[in-house]
Amino acid sequence: MPVDRKNVIADTFANMVQRSGLDKITVKALIEECHISRQTFYYHFQDLMDVLEYSIRRANQALVEQSVQAETMGEALGIFVGFTVEHFPMLQKLLDSQRRAQIETIMLEGVMAYLRAMARHSTAGRLAVSYGEQEVLLRYNAYGLVGILLAYGGRKDLDQEKLVALLERILSGEMTQWLSS
Repeated sequence: MPVDRKNVIADTFANMVQRSGLDKITVKALIEECHISRQTFYYHFQDLMDVLEYSIRRANQALVEQSVQAETMGEALGIFVGFTVEHFPMLQKLLDSQRRAQIETIMLEGVMAYLRAMARHSTAGRLAVSYGEQEVLLRYNAYGLVGILLAYGGRKDLDQEKLVALLERILSGEMTQWLSS
């Protein structure tokens, strides 16, 4: 079976980020650790940011696919919360880097992809809203969810089940009823 060099480079890059942080990685160090030539690296990627984006998008895609397969919103949210908690040290290193804006954008895109998929599959509670209004709703919820994941994902005392239950109540609209009372 042939080696998928692109994924080997991305996996090696992720391991290096965990060890030393994003800003300390160079193309030279990465190709040495991968035991590949500079030409092989540039065949697959334009630069280190390209590797970073590929790695995060690949993880996001797997996460979205998992969450869409979940049977309930709570189960799907549990996947996001669990992933964030498990990978928080690496996420923190990425967010502490000079690439924070790109990292946040990629995370938001992943959550929005999940929310879009859920909206398409949902048959209950269809609202008569325009595409523009749908986008605002998606972004509002995605920004909120990513913000909560980043705010709580690194807490040692986090009760993941309670957070998931609360997020499910918020996203279902149950907890927003107090706004209209």
